[in-house]
Amino acid sequence: MAKGWKRLSRKKVFEARDSKTVYLELFQDTVRTTNGRTLRYTHYSSSDVVVVVPFLDASRIVMIQQYRYPLGKVLLEFPAGHVEKNESPLATAMRELQEETGYRAKKVEHVYDYHPSVSKSRQTVHVFRATGLADGKTDHDSTEDINVEIVKVRDLAKMILEKKVENAGTLVAYLLCCTGMKISGKRGRK
Repeated sequence: MAKGWKRLSRKKVFEARDSKTVYLELFQDTVRTTNGRTLRYTHYSSSDVVVVVPFLDASRIVMIQQYRYPLGKVLLEFPAGHVEKNESPLATAMRELQEETGYRAKKVEHVYDYHPSVSKSRQTVHVFRATGLADGKTDHDSTEDINVEIVKVRDLAKMILEKKVENAGTLVAYLLCCTGMKISGKRGRK
């Protein structure tokens, strides 16, 4: 197994934040590799994210249609959001579910963690399954233009096969929560 690289210096190039959360920090490090080369390595730090798969029952899930400015189009997604400072991923999952869909869940369970961009970031995406839903009122923030959709799991599978679902977090969460895949063991958390 390869040993780690040694950081010789770090320069913060950019930071994007609001009053609660640092969404993105861009760094340029000077590092020494295991073979002795010195190079510059650009990477980013971003707050962790949760994705929630809310089940109304075994065959129907709650999803959202949300406009995504960088792509200039509306995407079908599971509710998701950034983990705020001093907030647990579980608390974020419950908050985002309610804010984006209006639903509250009797049970929210952690399913899996993954890293979406391992060559450029340590960011973690936490996937949750929510059941026992009760409808309520949404509380969208100023950047959210959302419509709530009730989708049959089999219809979502068809949309994925037809390449109509483009959000990576939604695709991974579907695989983990809607296909019958059984996840065993627990990966250590930091």
